Amino acid sequence: MPHDLTPPERQRFFKQMLTGFRYCRLAGGLYWRGTDPEKKTLQGRWPTQMAELQEMMTVSGIEGVSLEYWSPAPFWKANESYVGPKKETNVLKPFGPNFANDPVYKGDAERFFTDFGQALVHDIRFLENLGIKVSFWGLQNEPRSWSFGNDYSRCAYTKEQHVTAFRAVAPAIRAHNPAIRIIADTWHLNYAAPLMAEPATRSLIDALVLHHVGSDANIVPVEAAAAYKRFGRDKPLFQNEYEYLNGQTTPARCMNTVLHIMNWFQLGEAPSWFWIHALKPITNSEASGYSLGFWRPANDKNPADHPKFPGLKPGHWTWNPYNWNAVGSFVKHLPWDSRALSVTEAVQDP
Repeated sequence: MPHDLTPPERQRFFKQMLTGFRYCRLAGGLYWRGTDPEKKTLQGRWPTQMAELQEMMTVSGIEGVSLEYWSPAPFWKANESYVGPKKETNVLKPFGPNFANDPVYKGDAERFFTDFGQALVHDIRFLENLGIKVSFWGLQNEPRSWSFGNDYSRCAYTKEQHVTAFRAVAPAIRAHNPAIRIIADTWHLNYAAPLMAEPATRSLIDALVLHHVGSDANIVPVEAAAAYKRFGRDKPLFQNEYEYLNGQTTPARCMNTVLHIMNWFQLGEAPSWFWIHALKPITNSEASGYSLGFWRPANDKNPADHPKFPGLKPGHWTWNPYNWNAVGSFVKHLPWDSRALSVTEAVQDP
């Protein structure tokens, strides 16, 4: 997206749906996964990808991207691949089984991380040179020690490895552009804990970010309070992936999403809130719970209507009402830089 839409449908997508959103997560190594010839840095995956992304940002008025890696470029990994069936090699080279014999680094982890940090800065600079602002930066989406498989891009870290990599590369991001907010850890905050415990790495974190996938809205004040108690209140806290993993969207889920957003902004004191996907293709089994809208793939040559989407032509999109009306109501009416009112209740009524 938005490559698969016809030009008029792209413009309608930018103006009708995306206008009012402030940020867009950019999945490094997944959506954005083209590389230079050495496979060290990210480039457009197809010739017009970056121009389409830049147009989307400009026309919609989205302020900036949150650049987060599902996997770094293949050169930096032990398997030199975005994906891989072996968990032992689906890691950064210094954490792999044969780094001492690496033909380039020969076991020199310090030199590796210096070069790795500069490659990640190059990715940011590539976007900036296109006029795409990087608002947030994250080392790894959902860091964990068992990320492997051939289904999609990932890179595994133990907590100790994650600290080592973050400690090495986050200063390079900060030095390049101090305005970029560095986030940790977009999972359950367990990988953020050792970073927050070390003053040098804590000072590099601008916000704590977790994933609240499909959770009941009433756990927001409970989990937010627990996080503030655990880490203190000197770092903003928010979630940046919300969707319903299983089943269809429903009226009850619509209302739960509304309450989830309200609870995060007011009771959780969050500065932001992210839904996972704007559009998903009608052929995608999880689209109902994941998307704010649906599009019919441009390569769908079947002349007949799709039974669930009558009248929807290839390369065109339509709304997912229960999800869109929950999220879009805030997108269209909540001003940027607004502030929550503090409310004290004798008895909190969810």
